[in-house]
Amino acid sequence: MTLTQGLPVSTAARPAVELIGVKKHFTGRSRRAPKRVALDGFDLTVRPGEFLCLLGPSGCGKSTLLNMLAGFTQPDRGQVLTDGEPVTGPGPDRGVLFQTPMLFPWLTTLDNVLYGPRARHELTAETRRRAVELLETVGLADAHDAFPHELSGGMRHRAAFARVLVNRPRLLLMDEPFGALDAITRVAMQRFLLHLWQREQITIVFVTHDVEEAALLGDRVCVMSGSPGRARAVIEVDLPRPRSIEDTETLEFVQLKRRIREALEDDH
Repeated sequence: MTLTQGLPVSTAARPAVELIGVKKHFTGRSRRAPKRVALDGFDLTVRPGEFLCLLGPSGCGKSTLLNMLAGFTQPDRGQVLTDGEPVTGPGPDRGVLFQTPMLFPWLTTLDNVLYGPRARHELTAETRRRAVELLETVGLADAHDAFPHELSGGMRHRAAFARVLVNRPRLLLMDEPFGALDAITRVAMQRFLLHLWQREQITIVFVTHDVEEAALLGDRVCVMSGSPGRARAVIEVDLPRPRSIEDTETLEFVQLKRRIREALEDDH
């Protein structure tokens, strides 16, 4: 069998994510309220190990897409696939990170990281070792016994990363995870995420409103139209890696941001 980077061709060529003709609407609280169509005929493919950013105006369906990939909600029409299989519900193969780190306030940092394996009755000595190693990786080696209220905003985000990664997910779904952070912490977390992604080689779908953030982080940027959401343009980010915040000052980066903004403005 012919191999591609050590994997069978059939496996290596299979997309990590496929969204095919996806439609989703929401019904108002009263029967007379009109239905709101969040997505209509949405198509997108994400390659294994790719960092894809979803960018678009408020209400275009970015978070709805992420929720369907996470298995929190189902499409009204179309297909939502990960690794070639339909998404039927949440699973540890897909990690989700929100704008606010989802940590249990009554658990220590280490116990928060171990919550998933413990809840699935999969807590082993090896899992505990991985949790400790992950806390070291994210810079929280001295915070095992700290509670969430004792951590800074950036530290809580890094603890949330460790809690997701301990499950060894193949897909990481991120819904504006740095949107509430101050500028300095946000830059630090962007740098941290790029390092972690390159280390773990995980597929990431990242929702953002920030053009510069999308250009800095992504391999591709999917620009979405306003409601109902569709993929207006998918822009390749042909900037070399590894990237840093200093790259945002280059002419190539400024030109890329202009292309992304023009795609966004086409919707108005």
